[in-house]
Amino acid sequence: MTSFTFILQYVKKHKLKYFFGILTLFVVDFAGLFIPRLTGEITDGLTTHSLDWSKVKSYLIFIFLTGSIIALGRFLWRYFLFGASRSIEKELRNDMFAHLEKMSVEYYNEHKTGDLMTRFTSDLNAIRMAIGPAVICVFDASVMTVMVIFQMMRYVNIKLTLIAIIPMFLICLGDLYYGKLIHARYLRRQEALSDLTDFVQESFSGVRVIKAFVRERSQIRDFARANTTAMNYNLNMAKLISFVMPLLDVVIGLSSLATLLYGGYLALIGEITLGRFVAFNQYIN
Repeated sequence: MTSFTFILQYVKKHKLKYFFGILTLFVVDFAGLFIPRLTGEITDGLTTHSLDWSKVKSYLIFIFLTGSIIALGRFLWRYFLFGASRSIEKELRNDMFAHLEKMSVEYYNEHKTGDLMTRFTSDLNAIRMAIGPAVICVFDASVMTVMVIFQMMRYVNIKLTLIAIIPMFLICLGDLYYGKLIHARYLRRQEALSDLTDFVQESFSGVRVIKAFVRERSQIRDFARANTTAMNYNLNMAKLISFVMPLLDVVIGLSSLATLLYGGYLALIGEITLGRFVAFNQYIN
């Protein structure tokens, strides 16, 4: 049985929570499509003086109600999706510990205790992130992106939308490349953390032997060396992320700049209205 299939069994136990969580997430994303459009219509109405106060008030009430639905929906999908991932993490930890209690002494002679401790802490936290926040990211990156792009093309301008989504392909290509690098460095960091945890556990267990053979100084040097190794792998991971995230912001900024320039030009020549230009920038965000 693969680890994915194993974890999927726990996910199936909470399938109702995931269903309601994804449903409310869809409602939130769908409701969010209306606010930029309403903002654009208000802007156009005020610019052309075709809106009176009663009409503006009805638009504002609708925006307020939509915002309330989004606020409630965000609470609900956090409750369902994050709650399910926390529950699965708890069940996994309890089941793993119960399973370890049944293992023989030979098992612990062959498997490092520090590695097991790392799986109970860092690895389980990674699983929780994968079945919680990662689900939200995947949904928003696929479903919400499609809905927003369709709305941008339908309500604003097709050419402007195509210019705006060009950087998305650069982000996809960069993710394929840097994702492999981050994954490799993450695995090395986990291995270093496992070795450090195992070293500490063995040091505490064999403290009498260490004192009996006067190995304190040697043990301190080995501990410092293991700490330095773990620190270096963590720094390598942090350096790569500190380069990737600003680069991502630069690409997104270039997309916003391109749409601002070209969209402003279209608004000046009258191909799109000022309100639609305002709505388009909100969709970009």
